[in-house]
Amino acid sequence: MFGCDKIDADKKHRVRKADICLVFVILAAALVSFLIIKLHSMKGSYAVVSYDGETLLGQISLEQSESVYYLLAYESSDDSITMRELSATEWESIELPDVEYNVFICADNDIRMLQSSCPDKICVHHSAISKTGENIICLPHKLVIEIKGGKENVLDGVAY
Repeated sequence: MFGCDKIDADKKHRVRKADICLVFVILAAALVSFLIIKLHSMKGSYAVVSYDGETLLGQISLEQSESVYYLLAYESSDDSITMRELSATEWESIELPDVEYNVFICADNDIRMLQSSCPDKICVHHSAISKTGENIICLPHKLVIEIKGGKENVLDGVAY
């Protein structure tokens, strides 16, 4: 009545200056957070390979002079796993086992998954990892490769 309905309808569909400012503030906060995380991430010095929560091999140094391939084969009969370290020449001539397996490489100060017998292959499509706290996880095989090392964090206080 008297055109008031039309005015109320127009107000509902307008984008206000405050809305635009809010979007820019949120985007700026996200960008600043991303930059802080990227600038404070450190290169790792070693990787820990775990199967079902237990460490398979103590540490794999990321600072190796040549590429090293690792083959993990899973035996379902006795629920065991074997891990073999292969050189580049051995890797070219090896025949992959008929059992479940994962193959990853440590080269150029990073680690990446090359092949896996898991059905989804998410671990194979993961990018290479080299910074502290990064990891590659293969859920079907219960495998975790985590980067550790770098500068140790200093405690700033202890609560009792």
